[in-house]
Amino acid sequence: MSNAEPLADTRDMHTVHTVFRRELGMAPELVRGVADGDTVRSGVVADHIELMLNTLGTHHRGEDVHLWPRLLERAPQATPIVHNMEAQHHAIDAAHTEIVVGVRAWRADAGHEAREWLATTLDGFVPLLDQHLRLEEEEAVPLIGAYITAREWNAMVQEGGADLSPEVAPVLFGMLMYEADPEVVKLSVDNMPPEIQPVIRDIASQAYAAYATNLYGTPTPPRATDRRP
Repeated sequence: MSNAEPLADTRDMHTVHTVFRRELGMAPELVRGVADGDTVRSGVVADHIELMLNTLGTHHRGEDVHLWPRLLERAPQATPIVHNMEAQHHAIDAAHTEIVVGVRAWRADAGHEAREWLATTLDGFVPLLDQHLRLEEEEAVPLIGAYITAREWNAMVQEGGADLSPEVAPVLFGMLMYEADPEVVKLSVDNMPPEIQPVIRDIASQAYAAYATNLYGTPTPPRATDRRP
């Protein structure tokens, strides 16, 4: 790493974490709100949970590949923090796998027992995830901002979004915009292809509003900052 290289702007890490807190934090009540046998509605909620878990998995894989090895190499003081992050990723991955099995079982028939098992499992997953996100923000993010370059950071972000479909990408960006600092949104837009920069904000906002209306019954669901203690 050259001393002349600009360092990573980590503000969007908090924005991404806010999305996970909001969307997965409301997942248990979404599941409990589905009537027995309503497979149309269970499909909508199941799709959402799987989207968020897959996005979380991509986010964590990006950190595992692009961030943790470099911190171990460049910052000896990061060793215990990185090992803790990796251990927490493994625990979250294991819970992720268990939840996906439950989602698929519930999606099939929207049965009462499958619904209650899934909602209860999500009840346990949400605080596990929030504990990890809080620790990462408090201990890992300052090190990332000190030892990871902007080039390395942007490569991780671009790789994470490379396989998103044209239908999903605007929804996810709209999720990010919903509670993001305007400067962070501008930073993200400035890194997008020039031809879509003038329109991406409106497209993403509209995409998430439609998605949220279908999922939550409102284009403006409760914000993560309103839900946290």
